[in-house]
Order: sequence, then structure tokens, then C-alpha cells
Amino acid sequence: MEPDAPTPPDDAGRASAARQEARALGPLRDRVETAAREIERLRSENAALAQRVLELQDARDDRAPSFSFGGDEEDAEALRSRVQGFIDTIDAALRTGGDGTADAVPETPGEE
Repeated sequence: MEPDAPTPPDDAGRASAARQEARALGPLRDRVETAAREIERLRSENAALAQRVLELQDARDDRAPSFSFGGDEEDAEALRSRVQGFIDTIDAALRTGGDGTADAVPETPGEE
């Protein structure tokens, strides 16, 4: 046998190397597991936020004005009448506070 040739590791040497490797990989494994849990938490939060956005968009769409200004569809007088109807509805809501309970805005002098 040559003096410079490495000696093959024995069973004890292999076991020691395996323990060192496990100790070195332990903290890394912990960090990977922590990161994976955080990714799952963020995915769940993202899904909840996406659902909330959809709910808010649906609510906004439900409250959107139900009129359109179709130039050729209506004559000027019919359009004026519809707009005045919306104004009257808004005025009434402002006078009652929007819930029909109390005057929130006094009537302007000259209004009937």
C-alpha cells in the first residue's frame, strides 16, 4: 500500500459523516419548512383577498346607476325628465338622511 493513498472510511467514519451532514442540513431544512408554511399562509390570504375583491365589485355593480345616456335612443325631453327624476330621488334621500328617518338637509327656500 502506498503511503499517500487515502484509506477508505470505515463504518464509524461513515456514521460520523452522516451525523455531521444531518446537523448541517437540519437548520436549512427548518428554514425551508418555515418558508413553505409562509407561502401557504400567503396563498390562503391571497385567495381570501381575491374573494373579497369580487364581493366588493359585485356590490359596486349592484349600486351602479341604472341609466344610460343613449344619444339616439331618447329625445332631449325624455332624458331631461329621467335626470330630474334621479335628482328628485337624491334630494329626497338627502332630506331624510338616506334611511327615511330624519331630515339631514333642510329644504332650500322655494322648493315644494
